[in-house]
Amino acid sequence: MKNFWKALFVVSVFVFFVILTSVCAFAAEFETFTLGLPADARSLDPQQAVDTMSFTVTKHINEPLVTVDGKTKKLVPVLAESWEIIDPQTYKFHLRKGVKFHNGEPFTAEDVVFSLKRVADPKSAYANSRGRFIDLNGFEIIDDHTLIVKTVGPVGGWLESMKHPYASIYNKKAVEEGGENYFRNPVGTGPFKFKSWVKGESLELTAFDDYYGKKPNFKNFNIRILPDDSSRVIALETGKVDMIYAVPPNDLERLNDPSSKVKVVKAPGLNLIYLGMNTQKKPLDDARVRLAIDYAINKEAHDQVVYQGNSNLPQGPVLPASTFVPKESKIYPYDPAKAKALLAEAGYPDGMTLKLWISNLQDRINSATVLQSMLAEVGIKVEIEAMESGVFDEKVATREQDLIISTWGMQTNRDAGQFWLPLFHSKAIGPTNWTVLSDPQIDELIDKANSTVDSAARSEILQQIWERLDVLHPMVCLSVPNELHGARKDLVGLEDLYDGRINYLGNLSLQN
Repeated sequence: MKNFWKALFVVSVFVFFVILTSVCAFAAEFETFTLGLPADARSLDPQQAVDTMSFTVTKHINEPLVTVDGKTKKLVPVLAESWEIIDPQTYKFHLRKGVKFHNGEPFTAEDVVFSLKRVADPKSAYANSRGRFIDLNGFEIIDDHTLIVKTVGPVGGWLESMKHPYASIYNKKAVEEGGENYFRNPVGTGPFKFKSWVKGESLELTAFDDYYGKKPNFKNFNIRILPDDSSRVIALETGKVDMIYAVPPNDLERLNDPSSKVKVVKAPGLNLIYLGMNTQKKPLDDARVRLAIDYAINKEAHDQVVYQGNSNLPQGPVLPASTFVPKESKIYPYDPAKAKALLAEAGYPDGMTLKLWISNLQDRINSATVLQSMLAEVGIKVEIEAMESGVFDEKVATREQDLIISTWGMQTNRDAGQFWLPLFHSKAIGPTNWTVLSDPQIDELIDKANSTVDSAARSEILQQIWERLDVLHPMVCLSVPNELHGARKDLVGLEDLYDGRINYLGNLSLQN
């Protein structure tokens, strides 16, 4: 009997050891989560960045006062526990206590004032757009965790606009110490803190031990920059990354095969892909030429070639995710005869030669090739110039472009007025208004919409903007691609990602 109990004890210890080892192995297996991105971040300072990939990273580092839930579209508290709207332009925020920045500094009302004032600084990419709404003399600090913030007059959707990373809260000390190089070593209050960045190759974040909220499900968050579609997919299939954004549509069916070790989850598209036309440069300064280009493009064929049908045709310069729905939308049909007639009417019966600038992402290259062929049919010769994404952003700010293929998204907001402000307001020419549209009526209407709080009245103004944009035709709205997220088959939580490629990924986990 003694030997029996001894043997049982040995077996029990062995079983316990095996179970413990398995659990530890499982935990170790997901200690590091690796994400593959199609492009590098351009800045880790959200008030200097205008690109999705930068926001993909900073989403995990920085936090705003409030945000909008991507699924419910409702306001939810983040660094502000609650708030009061004292009048249409005055807000009282009650801040969360016990919050620390990654450098150990406590989060206080002073950091909020510093951060919101920084939006309006001329060095901010949003100084002439969102920064114009902040009353620089309207701050009042009541105590370390209570303050008053005022806007310049009533601002429609101002709290909702804080979903955009422009409203990130910074630590004053960290920004001042970082100086011109702050964007390389950001400090936030988020679940992850910055570790390292090798431009064009990789980024590393690590879980912030003193985070006040729910801790991430993994300690290390590594990002690999994989611009080539094939390389990104291979990295997923071989286990070098756990997840990738921007799965090529032609790989969807193969990757979702039951025998595959990976999967693809489809999410609603939040990016408008558009052909922008420089409205201030001949011959594109003539609205008839711009309309002719629209008629010359077979959008259904374009979508089929570029996105294999995994996309939707936009009804104009707005997305299905928008809270504004126009009374009447209009997709201009493919009509090369009409395009030629408009070109002749504008004084270009023999066509013209235009340069098309694109970033070197594969879908942009594919799109440019398709458009080049279509426009040639109506006498428009297109010369394509592809460049690295950062170079592209610098060049379009010069206003020297003819045509561009670019994107603008609702990943950071769902409001049409806020969506159109950086795209079409003349004060945003350079940083984000890449069609160089300068129209006093559009400026006035956008300003009016964004200073109107009443939802019904605001909707009417947005409708007027919609109709005016249709007349001006600064862009051809090409596509709203579905988001295709690729992941190892046992990764759980992708179905809850509603913000395009600017999702918080710390809640992803492995299936038991």
